[in-house]
Amino acid sequence: MLRLWFQSLIEKNLNRANAICSNIVSFASSQGNPRTLAKHYQVSSTASIETLWQTINDLAGLASWHPLITSTNAPNGQQAKPGLIYRVFARWVPVPIKIFVENVLPGEYISLRIFPLPGVEERAIYRLESGLYGTLVSYSVELKGWLSPVAWSFLQPYAARVADALAQAAEQATTSGIVPKHYRDIFS
Repeated sequence: MLRLWFQSLIEKNLNRANAICSNIVSFASSQGNPRTLAKHYQVSSTASIETLWQTINDLAGLASWHPLITSTNAPNGQQAKPGLIYRVFARWVPVPIKIFVENVLPGEYISLRIFPLPGVEERAIYRLESGLYGTLVSYSVELKGWLSPVAWSFLQPYAARVADALAQAAEQATTSGIVPKHYRDIFS
């Protein structure tokens, strides 16, 4: 009985590893609305969940790794909290973009609502999961509104690189030893 359970666990994780190796991209139309576009990207990272969480949760440092964002008005040390509204400047929109932090589950999940232009609303979700082969970084993006097909034509090349850019930034922070002091282990 234990052997069968262990065997099914191994098969499940091998299937997950195969899914991680290939960039999972699903193009969907949510709730039958033709003006809603959704994509999901995943990548595996060697960085720990704590390091990845610090990278996502540092709103002032968002421009250092995110391929779409050039700057932000969040002060240094600002953490994501539900209800927080801040502004960023993107590469393809010359006006500031409002971002609303919708939901945060520390160490696992951040959900953002982004309002780049009238006629477009974006929802971005970052998820972190620990696995046998490293940490799984998921990035989901959903566009709503009548301008979403036009916005997606500009956004798509950058959106495909967000999860990978996050993983690379966290891995570089790990190898360079740049970890904020309030997360360091005092016994190591």
